[in-house]
Amino acid sequence: MSTQDSGVGRARGRGRAQLLLGARETQRPGDIGGALAAVVSPAQPAGAGPSPSISLSTTVSPSSATTTTEVKPGEKPRRGGAPVVFQQAPRGKGIEHLMGGLEITPKGTPIGRGREYTYAQVHGPHTRPEHIIDKRGTGGDPIELVANYIKILSRPEWELFQYHIDFRPDIVEQRKMRREIVNQHQGVLKDVAFDGTTMYSFIDMGDERIFECRHPHTGERIEMVLKKTSVNAPDSPNFFHLANLIVRKLLEFSNLKLIGRNYYSFDQKIDLERYRLTLFPGFMTNVNVYESQLMINVDLSHKVLNKTTVYERLQNIFTQFNDYRKSQDVATKELVGQIVLTTYNSKTYKIDEIDWDNSPTFKFTKRDGTEQTFLEYYEERYQIKIEDATQPLLISKPSKRDRRAGMTGPLKLIPELCCVTGISDIMRSDFAFMKEMSNYTHVDPNTRFARLNGLVNDMQGNPEIQKYLDTWEIKLADRLIDFEGRIVQAEDILYADRVVKYKFEDADWSREGRNLRHISAKSLTKWLVLFPAREVELAEALVDALGQVCTPFGMQCQYPEMVQLPNDRPETYLDALTTKVSKSTNLVVCVLTNNRKDRYDALKKYLCLDNPVPSQMVLTKTISRRQQLMSVATKIGIQLNAKLGGEIWGVAIPTKTLMVIGMDSYHDSKRKGASVGAFVASINPSCTRFYSRIIYQRTAQELMDGLQQCMKDALQEYHNVNNALPDKIILYRDGVSDGQLAVVAEHELPQIVDSLSKIRDGYEPKLAVVIVKKRGNARFFARSGRSVVNPPPGTVIDHTVTNADWYDFYLISQCARQGTVAPTHYNVIWDRTNLKVDHMQRLTFKLCHLYYNWPGTIRVPAVCQYAHKLAFLVGQSLHQDFHHSLADKLFYL
Repeated sequence: MSTQDSGVGRARGRGRAQLLLGARETQRPGDIGGALAAVVSPAQPAGAGPSPSISLSTTVSPSSATTTTEVKPGEKPRRGGAPVVFQQAPRGKGIEHLMGGLEITPKGTPIGRGREYTYAQVHGPHTRPEHIIDKRGTGGDPIELVANYIKILSRPEWELFQYHIDFRPDIVEQRKMRREIVNQHQGVLKDVAFDGTTMYSFIDMGDERIFECRHPHTGERIEMVLKKTSVNAPDSPNFFHLANLIVRKLLEFSNLKLIGRNYYSFDQKIDLERYRLTLFPGFMTNVNVYESQLMINVDLSHKVLNKTTVYERLQNIFTQFNDYRKSQDVATKELVGQIVLTTYNSKTYKIDEIDWDNSPTFKFTKRDGTEQTFLEYYEERYQIKIEDATQPLLISKPSKRDRRAGMTGPLKLIPELCCVTGISDIMRSDFAFMKEMSNYTHVDPNTRFARLNGLVNDMQGNPEIQKYLDTWEIKLADRLIDFEGRIVQAEDILYADRVVKYKFEDADWSREGRNLRHISAKSLTKWLVLFPAREVELAEALVDALGQVCTPFGMQCQYPEMVQLPNDRPETYLDALTTKVSKSTNLVVCVLTNNRKDRYDALKKYLCLDNPVPSQMVLTKTISRRQQLMSVATKIGIQLNAKLGGEIWGVAIPTKTLMVIGMDSYHDSKRKGASVGAFVASINPSCTRFYSRIIYQRTAQELMDGLQQCMKDALQEYHNVNNALPDKIILYRDGVSDGQLAVVAEHELPQIVDSLSKIRDGYEPKLAVVIVKKRGNARFFARSGRSVVNPPPGTVIDHTVTNADWYDFYLISQCARQGTVAPTHYNVIWDRTNLKVDHMQRLTFKLCHLYYNWPGTIRVPAVCQYAHKLAFLVGQSLHQDFHHSLADKLFYL
């Protein structure tokens, strides 16, 4: 099987620190911002005494406001029109029932500086098609479910004043210190919620008020200036900001501490001494309105902290290599892109560069105009003495969100004070390590359910929490929400001469289908097998096994030309390919001794660009176990037929004039600022043949131009195969976050609609666009007696925890044999297909059966997974468009 069969994503995160700015842009020390809990520096216990104040170390920012697309004067309106994306979308009767007449903007006139939220920012744009009155399906069998949501039962009736806080002089960067200063006036500033900049209070202190304070460490006199920005009621969009602050305070009362964006238990930390790692269990939360009910979505989270500092890792690297430049290159390659946690305030940052030319002796300019070295700064501010004054500095550039907040310069961090979070690619390749980690992070349904219920019970039984909730007139449900879902019917798997029925709880037909004839089998009449001389026995055994397994598939498999190589260097393989590959070559199989990326990339580039031929890379360790060789050969044989353009199995597709399209994107690892957009479309009525293209994009316009060309070429290929164009097109768009939803709806969608009308005069197919979201925190449990289990494949949830402004549903299409199953969220933002709700849900489930790399259901429609595989191959190995003669083959499997 391919050595690059799947992509490894890296979690991204960034600490939030305030920028030191004077009259001109100045340099800033590493981590100036504050945090709730520190790993080295002790912090006040979260629940130490009843305090009415609330704080938030990571500032909650609203998502970008969206704008609607206007039709310019003289411009012909788009056929069908783009979907209306309301910037301030009313949420209908459901929200009125909850909030009693929800308004778009806060009551009162905003004054001065302050953060104001609109509904588009809180809930996302309104994308539900107008003709969808009821998005709930009716087909399938009912199933009792529990979800990881907690209802907020009561409706507050208070009036809340919102203030923006400034400090004069502006020398208080840490949010922890800002809270301490606010607490100096607890007699006046009581029952407040404070996130470091914005404060909510029940007390009207006038338009502006100044408090005399003292710096917690130096005793310096400071003025704290409160400016009223608005007056809010519970029906204000700002309430969601406040509600999230309140929930975070509840987690503090539960003795959890903030690391990055989530809260973790230091008391239950797990030390993996063998790997010098510490695993912190914790929770992530989010408050929002789900189908007219205000709820808290809560799920488990795990933070991995490496006990080895970045400084120690740099020392290890420089010890391994004598060459200084080589050491720098290796360190840069390993550390850039990693997320680190600063030990003095538990904030996370992404390493963007390593500044080899500067050290902690570097002087930066403070706000007061004086200069100070990092050595002096950390000793004065944190009482930390930096041991090595010659170590380099780590650079963390501000994100778009940081820049919107006014941060323009990079952060400089000290390696000695940073620990790497997460796990490296080297660790990921260690099977023993990943197995041990999975014992803690892949939590089974019963354990996850018990921990979530434990948190709910702790909140109900904690007097401090109940007193705090009473202050805000809020009451929480005493259990997780439960409701009824549906299980749609399992699909029949269609082979050439037999129908396979699988067990719906497993959704796996690998055993039944291993000897069945494929729908369309391709022949291997002229193919090559390249292998190092020392692996001749393994190569011959593989060829014999492939001959045995491919014959039942219907493939004519003649004996290949065996090319024995003197060594396994990349240039040796390339020289042989240059000599042996011709236009009549069907396939190339390369037997590799290891998964060296440079060799894999070189081979794929030659076989996808210079001399386009479907290819298969096989690792010797994959085929070295004789007792498993036939099983491995069966999987490889299926891959080979798919790569040659064959059709393996199918499912019943009711409409015969349908095209389904999958789109996904991947950032190119070499071309800075460029990302690869993959486009995969079905080109036959049974959706078992596919046409693939890619779009290299740096700007939105490049994406639009490429998308129109892909759509045009795919429709032309469909016409070539069927002598007709499809009546219905359903596009599944993966890789879109909620924040990007408006961009897709307002910009991509009109381009798609426009491109269809340009294919042929009078051609107006019925289009649907579905946003696919794999990364979400929703989890569902099926009751089984006194315990809970994962819901079976085919489970649909289209109410209670969905969005009232969207035509959306959750689908569990895969079987999770370890841990808790993760549902996939589908949001239909455009629909002119006239498909019933049940039919849209059922079709989506059908398409999850057609991924030829796995004889079972997968988490997303097959076209989305194919698009992901293609984007990963191009972004990781090819770095340019492949030869279009391969477009009608799944050469990237």
